[in-house]
Amino acid sequence: MSDLTAITYALMRLQGELEDLAVGGLRVAGPERVPVLESMKAEFEEAGAAHLAQRLAVLAGAIRSESRDAAAALTRTQASLRVFERLLTLEVVSARLKGAVARANAGAEGDEAEEEN
Repeated sequence: MSDLTAITYALMRLQGELEDLAVGGLRVAGPERVPVLESMKAEFEEAGAAHLAQRLAVLAGAIRSESRDAAAALTRTQASLRVFERLLTLEVVSARLKGAVARANAGAEGDEAEEEN
């Protein structure tokens, strides 16, 4: 599995987890959800998404301690997830565009070489 595929899959899982927490309620979810969030935190740390991982750590701590700030932590985590998704999308599109331009330039150079012969 490529790095992009792995991180995309992780993002989808996190999105689902955050939606479940939002719909089901943080107090109802309880501490049994914390290990899932902590494992996702480790996964995003390894992927280089430290800011998102930090948001997950704060959310897990707020749920564990049944803090009144858990809802705010959930909202911040969702916002960080959205920003990370947008940045990842821009990176992928930029890389693909550069590749397409390079291929087009290589094709144009090949056509010029054929015309000279």
